[in-house]
Amino acid sequence: MTPRQRRNHYEALGKAASAPRKSWLGKCILLTGIQSGWIKSLLTTWGEGVGGKTAPRMPRGHACWNVLKGRNWSDKALERFTAALNQAREEGFRGQQAMNRAHSILWPQPPASVIDEALHNDDVDFVEQCVLQALDINDPVYVVGLQYYTTRKKISDITRELQAIAPWLTQEMARERVKWCLQIFRAKVYLSAKALLESEE
Repeated sequence: MTPRQRRNHYEALGKAASAPRKSWLGKCILLTGIQSGWIKSLLTTWGEGVGGKTAPRMPRGHACWNVLKGRNWSDKALERFTAALNQAREEGFRGQQAMNRAHSILWPQPPASVIDEALHNDDVDFVEQCVLQALDINDPVYVVGLQYYTTRKKISDITRELQAIAPWLTQEMARERVKWCLQIFRAKVYLSAKALLESEE
């Protein structure tokens, strides 16, 4: 992290620490179990693919996500995709390789050309675009979500970091704020993904 990024990081954590309630950090919808499982799987794979990079990348098109457009955008489709992604991760695949394996499980036809193969390799970029469209990079929700998904830090690690910035918070209070940020992060990225897929119909 550059000194400026570190300063922005601590400022964002300070805002998260001072949040009196969840709604202060942003609006949050309640996701169903299937929706939550799907977005968690995508974010975990995105985090592995991004590998802790601090600078967002430029987004690009995502033709491989056509499979979830229109009538295919359902809880059943999300559940199938999540199951395939989990299977890929159990087989030892990580990051973009896990996404590619999930695609091959669900749609086993080999890509017809190099161009088709390239279109099947942009899942991590798709999630990155959803994250960047959903949140500002100085938003405490973004900072906590980025830390959780792109580094090996656990909720307990981020909780300790929050307590170091705001020592008046008990461990339970700090942990609660980290969980608020992650819930809002997942909900906003889910809505962003849904809107992006629907807009490309």
